[in-house]
Amino acid sequence: MVDEQKIDDHLRQALSHIELAINSSIIAGVEDPAGQKLIGQKWEAFLGQFFEYARVKGKEQRVNLLGWISFPRMRH
Repeated sequence: MVDEQKIDDHLRQALSHIELAINSSIIAGVEDPAGQKLIGQKWEAFLGQFFEYARVKGKEQRVNLLGWISFPRMRH
């Protein structure tokens, strides 16, 4: 049986951390425009790691987790 509550809890916690990182990134980038490129590189690395991890784990389990997501419907 799928532990949906556990998944929801982890995603909620991850989103909270991402919101804090976004807020910190924006503040740092506004306060120091010269640092925006470095902040952008940090986000590129993070997103790259995220998608690579999803791809590798999916490949190991023979599933496409990202295929389960409808990206056009991802509107808030």
